[in-house]
Amino acid sequence: MATSQPFKNKETATAFGDANKAFMLSLLKELPQASNVFYSPFSISTALAMVHLGARTDTLKEMDQVLHFDKMGKETHSAFGGYLEYLSKKTGDITLKTANKIYQSIRFKPEETFMIECEKHFKTAAESLDFSKSAVASSKINSWVSQQTENKIQNLVPADALNALTFMVLINAIYFKGNWKRKFQSKNTRKMEFRNEKGNFMTDMMYQKASFRFCHLPDMQINALDIPYQGDKLSMLVLLPMAVDGLNDLEEKLSERFLNGVISHLREQKVEVHLPKFKMESTFELRPHLSDLGMSSAFDENKADFSAIDNSKNVYINEVFHKAFVEVNEEGSEAAAATAVKFRTRCVQITQEFRANHPFLFFIRDSVNDVILFSGRFYQPM
Repeated sequence: MATSQPFKNKETATAFGDANKAFMLSLLKELPQASNVFYSPFSISTALAMVHLGARTDTLKEMDQVLHFDKMGKETHSAFGGYLEYLSKKTGDITLKTANKIYQSIRFKPEETFMIECEKHFKTAAESLDFSKSAVASSKINSWVSQQTENKIQNLVPADALNALTFMVLINAIYFKGNWKRKFQSKNTRKMEFRNEKGNFMTDMMYQKASFRFCHLPDMQINALDIPYQGDKLSMLVLLPMAVDGLNDLEEKLSERFLNGVISHLREQKVEVHLPKFKMESTFELRPHLSDLGMSSAFDENKADFSAIDNSKNVYINEVFHKAFVEVNEEGSEAAAATAVKFRTRCVQITQEFRANHPFLFFIRDSVNDVILFSGRFYQPM
């Protein structure tokens, strides 16, 4: 990650961060409840920002509203371009990389302007495939995704998902690996009880006592803890309800303003931290969720307008595949995600305690630019 500013002004930076959080929260409320969930709102919105370049009329308006790109207006694509360029700069503290690719059909030719704009803003490489050979084509795509995510994301696109009518597949992949600024000692990890509404579970609970950015918010009925990774650019923000069964209430009242309020209350304090070790993987087909949020015309072959991708207006989104992986242990965290958009043509100085022994939300975020890269719900040990 670079140290230079990714956005041209403060207004764009604020709008980008707010759009990112708003989309992350609206999607979280759409995903399965009372279960472990992990996804990358940044990966999903990046893939769809490429699609957004080709959207027109009502399809464009719906995407603006659902993805909250209307907060950025005409700066949307240049803001993504600037931030992707920022992420591409290497640092010795952590590994964070993202990549975009377009696979186009050998049978259909997309608008040249669309491809030029994708390359300009998103640095997309392009490759032609014969989608009628679905197993071969999907294997090629999945191999690229696996390579970009250090083999953490496998089989993103199902073997039978493509056919001769597939127009294009757009991919975003993101991978992160970072060590905690202050590692948890393995010798302090103990089997401890974790509780939720379904029962009690024994899990490996990490422990350390150190200074962290923390806040106790009784009015909001939560405790919040921000755990930095080496380099102090990324951190894991954990929101822990005070009640064992308080997660639903927390998710219901979550908003950009709420989250910004929590972050603004974080202060350096001595904290005794108990945090589970965990590993989780989530797979989603996002079409129904994005439709329910208000982006339905993009998936309707009769209503979709992607005329800046294909001027015949015969192109619509057939599916959005998303897969994400996270591992949290004493050393730090590893996370990866990928999103594929498939087009089809018709044709205080006291020691606080933070004991995460019941369901909580967590966010791996760029704490410098206030952008959430990964988001999750830890509901129970696997």
